[in-house]
Amino acid sequence: MKIKACFFLSLFFLLSSCGKSPELQFKVYRFVDHLEEKNILRTPFTVLIDQPESLDNFFPLKSFPMEDPGVEDNPYDLKRKIRVGAGERDAIFSPPDSEYVFTLNLSEYSILEFGTGIIRDENSERLIKSKKEEERGVNFLVTLEIKGKKKTIFQKYLAPPQQKEEPTLSYSRHTIQLPYSAKNSQLSFITIGGDQNFSVWFNPVLYNTGKNDQNIILISIDTLRADHLGCYGYKRDTSPNIDSLASDSALFFNTYASSPWTLPSHVSLFTSLYGFNHKVYHDDEKIDSSLFTLTDILRQNHFFCSAFTGGGFVSSVFGFSKGFDTYMEGSGGIFHQDSSERVYKDVSGWLDRNRGKNFFLFIHTYQLHDPYACPYPYKTMFLDEEAKLRHVNLLSYLGGQKAIFKNLPERERQNVIGLYDGEIRYMDEKLIGPLVEKLKKMALYDQTMIIFTSDHGEEFYDHGGWGHGHSLYDESLKVPLIIKFPESQFKNKKFENIISLINVMPTILDEMGLDDSRIKIDGRSLKPVLKGKEKDDRIFFADIVSNVLDSHIPQKTTMNSGKSKLIFNQRFNKEDLAFFLYPPPSLDAVEIYDLSEDPRETVNVSSKHVKLANQIIRDINELFSKAKKRKAGKAAIDEKLKDQLKALGYIR
Repeated sequence: MKIKACFFLSLFFLLSSCGKSPELQFKVYRFVDHLEEKNILRTPFTVLIDQPESLDNFFPLKSFPMEDPGVEDNPYDLKRKIRVGAGERDAIFSPPDSEYVFTLNLSEYSILEFGTGIIRDENSERLIKSKKEEERGVNFLVTLEIKGKKKTIFQKYLAPPQQKEEPTLSYSRHTIQLPYSAKNSQLSFITIGGDQNFSVWFNPVLYNTGKNDQNIILISIDTLRADHLGCYGYKRDTSPNIDSLASDSALFFNTYASSPWTLPSHVSLFTSLYGFNHKVYHDDEKIDSSLFTLTDILRQNHFFCSAFTGGGFVSSVFGFSKGFDTYMEGSGGIFHQDSSERVYKDVSGWLDRNRGKNFFLFIHTYQLHDPYACPYPYKTMFLDEEAKLRHVNLLSYLGGQKAIFKNLPERERQNVIGLYDGEIRYMDEKLIGPLVEKLKKMALYDQTMIIFTSDHGEEFYDHGGWGHGHSLYDESLKVPLIIKFPESQFKNKKFENIISLINVMPTILDEMGLDDSRIKIDGRSLKPVLKGKEKDDRIFFADIVSNVLDSHIPQKTTMNSGKSKLIFNQRFNKEDLAFFLYPPPSLDAVEIYDLSEDPRETVNVSSKHVKLANQIIRDINELFSKAKKRKAGKAAIDEKLKDQLKALGYIR
């Protein structure tokens, strides 16, 4: 079918094109962003809009109007995020009979790409009045008109999906090359068929393969502490492929997350805001739709944006899909012991389909998150012969959230650490190694900016506790940051400056030549550090609020002044203390550690530095006093997501 379509189009353009027009002035043209009322020649919503019944009943249940910056007008709420299965996609809702027409210039490098689909759910079932109607499918057509000559360049009939309790989808993806340039051409997207169908154009885009030379890949390995990688000095060979990537990159030794758990830390990564400014602290909160994310800005600057994540607290439910064309969840999830391998397979296929675009790709996996149970031989690679545990659900093994302060024998502690290190090696060999090799084979490696990091670390009773989310010591907050710039600029450069993950977003924008001055962020580009113009440590800030995730942990806040790190601990109340089976470590209200002399934070020197402590606390209070007056959105968590969060140990 592709060969026939290209032959037909070539013949059509030879007959109708008179000379070449200027090349397209865009890299990725999203039809969903440009759909306005004037583009709609017909839609059943012109009738439905006058009906008293809510229009929500005429859309798929798991869909909602797009709020992405750049989308602007949304006639009849036809521009939607649609969630089916494990993913969320941008779409133009197009129930029969609909026709949307767009006038634009084509270049000889233009490629038209889109998906077609029919969704069956409870709302669509309600509209079916007879068996005959149920069997009627939809014809999807694309027509192209140049100089008054109109031709159908695509036609596809889709039958409705079989009825099931869960929403189901009939889907197909299509790519059409438009080989010649033409000014003021008209592309029309048409659906004809049974009017009870929820038919959809998924991610219709036009892109110009002759202009694309910028790619960004952001990799977040959940729960990865920096000091367990070879390039950060770890004694075990956990990370040969990551170490190799680091040798082509800028390596930052002192990078701090803004939170010791997944949701607020990733929000800070994508917004370059500390928690007191983005306000996402609790498990039922989401990114305020008014906030600009890294993805929003890249989307508006012609990057095609996709993600493959483990879901959970990076689910689209929490607002992370904003700006993304496609946001897929599950492959890197907690329910798969081989999630690194699964997410790589999805990423590899995506790269094959999207190499012609400027793209931003976000990759996330829970591979390292408790439970530690990766496939053999990796799970036993770093275990002693006498180790009794070959895999472990650590939280259950300890006795649940109430037992996170339980002391294990040193042999068992080392057993647990060995299992965690095996997870790192598995991720290194099944995700990072194949990804870098794939990019090199596709001749994309040199032009691609690759950022490798994590959202937080993991505690192995370093300070009397296990897991993460309840302390602000370096094992929880210090994360790797490896940035491979295009053409390996800053190759093998190492930096000891203290920095924060909020610096990642402005560094990406700076490297891509994009202006971030129109948005208010807390971070700054790392280019002055990279160029040797900035030698001093930057300020980092991190906190957790009281009783987040029903943890019974009081609020904690940390901030630095140079290499001096202050932690401010609120006191446990009697009720919270009574929750734990094993008492939490006794902590001073104020802790100060000299990280240059005491990197493991073993000696609290706050009594010797009262003036410094008071100054840092005043600085913290000033930050809070200047915080933005906004509220986080509320996240609607369904049963499937609750199951993921239970498996991660976050909710009970």
